[in-house]
Amino acid sequence: MGSVVGSIGVEVPEHTVLRKGKGYEIRKYPPCVAIETTDQASKAGGDSAFGTLAKYIGVFGTAANEKSEKIAMTAPVVSNEESKLMRMQFLLPSKYTMENAPKPSNENVKLVQIEERDLAVITFSGTCDQKMAVGKLKELLDFLKADKFQVDESKWRLYRYNPPWTLPNMKTNEVVVPVVNFEADLPKEA
Repeated sequence: MGSVVGSIGVEVPEHTVLRKGKGYEIRKYPPCVAIETTDQASKAGGDSAFGTLAKYIGVFGTAANEKSEKIAMTAPVVSNEESKLMRMQFLLPSKYTMENAPKPSNENVKLVQIEERDLAVITFSGTCDQKMAVGKLKELLDFLKADKFQVDESKWRLYRYNPPWTLPNMKTNEVVVPVVNFEADLPKEA
């Protein structure tokens, strides 16, 4: 019942809030490991990519990895569209590293190391599609520009935290974008 009303009952990545701005936060995230796949963006909003990754962790039965090891679902599901391709990632539970994460059985799934990063984050609710995410990215970039932060706009991502059956107004979504050289971008005190 909790997932219907927006409760996030799975592991989420730890982070430290470095700064709270008007309408956004800047957070530091530690390194982690993810699984990733790419598919045609037009295929039902990423359902095919989601299913491919869900098979790796064993959602539909035997896990599609070299150890047939079931792996707990985490949040958020990370996605972005570029050049008509949907890139989707599941972050693996924090106990996994590149060394101990089971290798994917499907050649379209790969393990990726995500390094420590400083991300500017805007959080919002609702059922989010690409159009809404792009609108939230623009809003976030406007906030960051006003506060004179430099970002790598090409690496923005959509984070979705809830299953599809969650009531829309209870869903948690975030658009994130890497902040370039966060410490150097801090306003100097007079």
